[in-house]
Amino acid sequence: MNLIQSMGGEGMKIAVCDDDPMWIIHMEEYISRLRDDYSETEYDTYTSGDSLLEYYKTHGNQYNIVILDIEMNGVSGIETAQKIRDMDSEVCIFFLTSHREYVYDCFRPSPMNFWVKPVEYDVFRADIARAYKRIEESDAYLKVIENRSRIRIKCADIIYIENKDRKSHIYTASQVYTVGAPLGELMRELDNSVFVRVYKSFIINLKYVHIIEESGIRLYGSDRVIPLSRTYKKELENKYINFTERENF
Repeated sequence: MNLIQSMGGEGMKIAVCDDDPMWIIHMEEYISRLRDDYSETEYDTYTSGDSLLEYYKTHGNQYNIVILDIEMNGVSGIETAQKIRDMDSEVCIFFLTSHREYVYDCFRPSPMNFWVKPVEYDVFRADIARAYKRIEESDAYLKVIENRSRIRIKCADIIYIENKDRKSHIYTASQVYTVGAPLGELMRELDNSVFVRVYKSFIINLKYVHIIEESGIRLYGSDRVIPLSRTYKKELENKYINFTERENF
C-alpha cells in the first residue's frame, strides 16, 4: 500500500527582495539556471520589504522560498523576515548581506541559511535543493483508509500515532483518524527522520516535541504525556538532535 503522496512534479515559487538592482539581476540569473533541475520554478522580485509585506497581506502565503537582503532602505530584511514568519511558519527564508556581523541577528526568524555576497552558484543551488526537500516533506500526505473511505492526512499535521485495540489512531490538532494499518506499516512509509517510534504502541512527530523527560515526552498540541521506552530513547535523542540541526540551519 502506497501511503505517501508528495509534491511530485510541482515547482517552487520564490520571492527575491533586494534594493540593489544588480543583485536582483544576479538572483534572476541563478534562478533561471535552476530550471534545469526544477522546471516549474517561478519567481517575483521586490525592491523593498514594505512591498513584499504588502503582497503577503493581500495574497497570503504564496511563496515557498523568500530571499531577503538584510541592509535595505526602510524596513530591514531581518524585520521583514520576522513579520513574514508571523504570517507564514512554513516558508524557507534565506538572507543576503555584504557583512558577516549580521549573522547572529538573523536566527530569530529561523532562516535556512545566511549568504555573504557574492554567493557562489554551487552554494546557492545546494541550499535551494535543501529547501526543495523540506517543501516536499511539508507537502507530503499519508493516504489511508478509514471506515472504507480513502483519505489523505497531511504528514506535517500529524502530532502522534497510537496503536490501541488493533487499530492505529492518528492524532492531529483538529481530529483523530482511526485506521486499520499497524504501526510498523505506517512507520515504513513515513519519513523516519521526522517520525520516530518511542514506545511499542506510539510514533511521534519530532516537529511537535516540547520536552523529553526520563520516561515520557511532552508534545506541542497535546496535553498527553507520551510514554518513552528505554529501547527507543537513544534513537529518539539522536534523531531529535539531527532534526533540530536541520531545522535551525
